[in-house]
Amino acid sequence: MKILSRWPLYPLLLAAYAVLFVYAANISEVLLEQLVEPLLLAMLLGLAVFAVSALLFRDLRRGALLASAILLAVLFFGHAAFQLGGADIPEEVQLVAWVVFVVAIGIYAFRARGSLATATAALNVFALLLVAMSLITIVPAETTRAVRASEGEAITEQSVVEATRTPERDIYFLNFDRYGSDWSLKQAYGIENDIYPDLEAMGFQVVPGARANYHISDLSLASTLNMRYLDDLTEMLGRDSGDRAPARELMARHEVGTFLRQQGYRFYHIGAWWEPTRSSPIADEVLSLGKTAEFGSVLKGGTILPALEKLAGREEPDTPSRAQHRDMALFAIRQVQHLGRTPGRKFVFAHILLPHPPYVLAEGGRRVLKEEADRTSEAELFDQQLRYTNDLMKRTVASLLDGPDETDPIIVLSADEGPYLCGDDDCVDGSPEVYGIRHGVLRAYYLPGLDYAVPADDSGVNIFRMLLREYFGADLPDLPNRSYTWPDKDHIYDFQDVTDTLPLPGGPGYRPPSEQHSITTGEASPAPEAAPTPAPEAAPTPAPEA
Repeated sequence: MKILSRWPLYPLLLAAYAVLFVYAANISEVLLEQLVEPLLLAMLLGLAVFAVSALLFRDLRRGALLASAILLAVLFFGHAAFQLGGADIPEEVQLVAWVVFVVAIGIYAFRARGSLATATAALNVFALLLVAMSLITIVPAETTRAVRASEGEAITEQSVVEATRTPERDIYFLNFDRYGSDWSLKQAYGIENDIYPDLEAMGFQVVPGARANYHISDLSLASTLNMRYLDDLTEMLGRDSGDRAPARELMARHEVGTFLRQQGYRFYHIGAWWEPTRSSPIADEVLSLGKTAEFGSVLKGGTILPALEKLAGREEPDTPSRAQHRDMALFAIRQVQHLGRTPGRKFVFAHILLPHPPYVLAEGGRRVLKEEADRTSEAELFDQQLRYTNDLMKRTVASLLDGPDETDPIIVLSADEGPYLCGDDDCVDGSPEVYGIRHGVLRAYYLPGLDYAVPADDSGVNIFRMLLREYFGADLPDLPNRSYTWPDKDHIYDFQDVTDTLPLPGGPGYRPPSEQHSITTGEASPAPEAAPTPAPEAAPTPAPEA
């Protein structure tokens, strides 16, 4: 008891509790790796405030009282404000009340005599109890999570693919929405994209002529993640259907995730604001801002910082949807980087809505607010967001490859569709150039330990056929690389093959730049009409169970 009354540990314990409390409340939505840095920062803050206060009073116990009052005000202001929300007390009044509280504790610390030992012991015990309460939640949950990760959970979905070997490498499939091929971006916006040489210098195999099999996200991702074409949906629903629910169900319960989980991989799904990829029913962990409140953001929200920023007028006005788009895209990037430092064999799928509009980011991470976006051309806005997307992509890849070569992960950088040309209206006009823009996509592979040349006309349907064949020994030969369109959104399963008309590098419809149509200038050379041909029959791979 003398130790508790003589040595004030409670400032450090209260600083730690501010982080542990938030982590325990969100234990099912965040990762243990995300706890370490903020916990250390909080402890350092507590130590710094304690040291300054102790020097001011030239006494540890008196300094601890003032330090704890300051830490409570700084680290718990937001939590208290939330509890007081129903009382409708203005934040300015709350700030004044906290200042009065700190001053009052400071006066007590200065004048206290015989009660110092009792106060120190009581506050030490109180802080220890708070930390213990958080650990009672955290330790069992993390123990269960560790056991679950090492042994694997019971898997209800069953893959139809068989493996003969299993690599000891993580797999990252990072899907950057509406990131067109270099040809697509040049045709649509006149942009010269410089990312390909940088990726090649990092060891990636880049496919300039890569294309999507379908030019909308749900059909494209359903095809890629199930490693097959969607002709069975045409047979099931008919050519007059516009119902996307069956395709989205295939996208949600996909063959790739099911197979990799059965091979002992932990499946992390990083969602977007787009509802079909916001979550996943088959993933081991779903990380999505809104469902998963990012740990750092929640911690900051519990402190005094948001109130001070608001008081200083530092809030940046923007529409909620634009702010959500920016925050969720950056959240996804940070989560991928976090997972790169998380132990255990893992498969990570991230749907990153960049450079997808709205245009909210520029080079260096500068925020583009609605007022600026309204007065700037789409080509310039896309170019700005693309440049910053490239920076994020390169930094993320560098973080994933920051380790011994023998532990390098398999990385696929891809897109599910190219740029739209009419805002959010998919105005395909039947011309080869427009189909080329919509189907031409980013595709780059980092294939450690594998000597394999990706075909020049690589399409999404064969991404995981190749990976599972080459790394896992699965019997999955490539399917023909084909691209499909449909008459309109009410007939999305009336698939029409436009592969041979696509003017993309590596494809039969490709023409030299001097002969290509320019969407941005409107100058065109005569283009052959796209003559739809019947879709080839896909290999008979059963759909995953719904």
